[in-house]
Amino acid sequence: MKLKSLAFACAMMAAGSSFAAGTVNIGGVSHQVVYFSGASAPDNFLNDIAEGVLTGITYYVAPNYRAFAGLANGVPGVTNGTRVLFIKRSAGGSVFGVNPVARAQRVKTIDVNNCTVSATSTGAKATPFSCAVVGTDPGEANHAAANNAGLVIDFGVSDVEPAMFAGPLNTENDTPALSPQEVARMRVQPVNQLMMGLAATNTVPDTTMFSRSTYGAMLNGQIATWDQVDPSLEGDVVVCRRVEGSGTQTSYNWFFGNFPCANGANGAIEPARMNASFGWKTSGTGTTADPFIIDPSAGYTVIENSSSGNVRSCMAAANNGTDYTFTSWDPETAATKTFKVPFSSTGPMKAIATLSLDSYTGTSGWSFRNLDGIGTFDASTQTPSANATGIFPSKENLIKGRYDFVVELSIQDRSVAVTNEQGDNIPAIAGVQKAFADEVVRRAGSPRFTGNFENTGAQVSTPLAFASLPQFYAGLTDANGSEVDGDGVRWADQYVSKFTREANTCSPLKFFGN
Repeated sequence: MKLKSLAFACAMMAAGSSFAAGTVNIGGVSHQVVYFSGASAPDNFLNDIAEGVLTGITYYVAPNYRAFAGLANGVPGVTNGTRVLFIKRSAGGSVFGVNPVARAQRVKTIDVNNCTVSATSTGAKATPFSCAVVGTDPGEANHAAANNAGLVIDFGVSDVEPAMFAGPLNTENDTPALSPQEVARMRVQPVNQLMMGLAATNTVPDTTMFSRSTYGAMLNGQIATWDQVDPSLEGDVVVCRRVEGSGTQTSYNWFFGNFPCANGANGAIEPARMNASFGWKTSGTGTTADPFIIDPSAGYTVIENSSSGNVRSCMAAANNGTDYTFTSWDPETAATKTFKVPFSSTGPMKAIATLSLDSYTGTSGWSFRNLDGIGTFDASTQTPSANATGIFPSKENLIKGRYDFVVELSIQDRSVAVTNEQGDNIPAIAGVQKAFADEVVRRAGSPRFTGNFENTGAQVSTPLAFASLPQFYAGLTDANGSEVDGDGVRWADQYVSKFTREANTCSPLKFFGN
């Protein structure tokens, strides 16, 4: 059955909300809404964060959304017991933690008053309520309509800082990039470091040498066949990448293409998109029943995926030779369409991907590879294969500055009032919303979440992909004030990077010390 309550957007309007920093009635009880959106990287420890700032939680989920309703607890500036609905949106990735924040745009959100109640959907942590999604996103039809039931994001998170989401390569759904004036509307705070990786299917031998130049050339479409990487290999290259506007994809566009740190005349190279596939749209109409076909047997193939999970599914399908069906933005029709890649017609193929190291728990049919070397790297055990050479994407190498394919997550909010398309006058973040934003920044960058340091709660699943920033955690001590563990090893050397980009991806890593 469904929860019997007012629809979410109606409750917001009834409370006199301007679609941001408002309240919603849940079961007749008013809650302050705190809306957090963007990159999925913090999702690994989102439950820990929510359970650290709220008590008596009721849990809600929708595809790529989570929400927590409870009583504020231990958040500086917020009275304990204040009822809060904390929403995290991961749909669309990093760009939805940047552009809609600066523009105060309404975006889709989870509707906690339109949920299914069943034996497997009870509101408990293990069985959260399964809810509907309401509203319209930027770039979609009728987004600017007055009846758009979406909400304005209070603060957002991105794999890289907002200035990196520049056009024409790093914006989603062909929406215009932020202007310098729009970027300046936001308070940007660096959070932690995250490694990005080189990934290849198991069909690619672990004796294959991957350099920054060859991997980048495959991403850019300059190398289309595997014999150009290694003369002993054969077959066409498949690229399982992210959509434009993804923070992960933006990171690869920077590291391998120098965009947007340089323009085309000064050395930037565009990554290949799906329409560069040799078998692009050989048939179909783009509907669920009749998807556009991208024929991998025609040659070089690029697949744009809306999430890291979809990238992993793409890699598994290429490795296994099974068909892959997905939805993605089609720049030719300016709409989201359904596509199918019939790998069953070719059998297993060799593919590479754009994935951050926090994907190491889902390596099915593929593995992370070493930079400028051969062999594989098991990030979950921090061990390279026996034949491995080059620079491993290990936490030790991250902390010591040896592995430099690393980005710094940022969290941003509005520091000025903004009027959006609907005429909503959205103020600068303040009150409960600002207090929660500041506390999420503090907790998300903590060694407790980037390394399970003194974490007595649920353990973070992928801490080996992250490091805390030295400007915040140099000289890290434990609860007893000690800088070393029982073996005399400094805590900082285990959890805190010695280098930082200081929230400027285009800057080289700078030594700071820890």
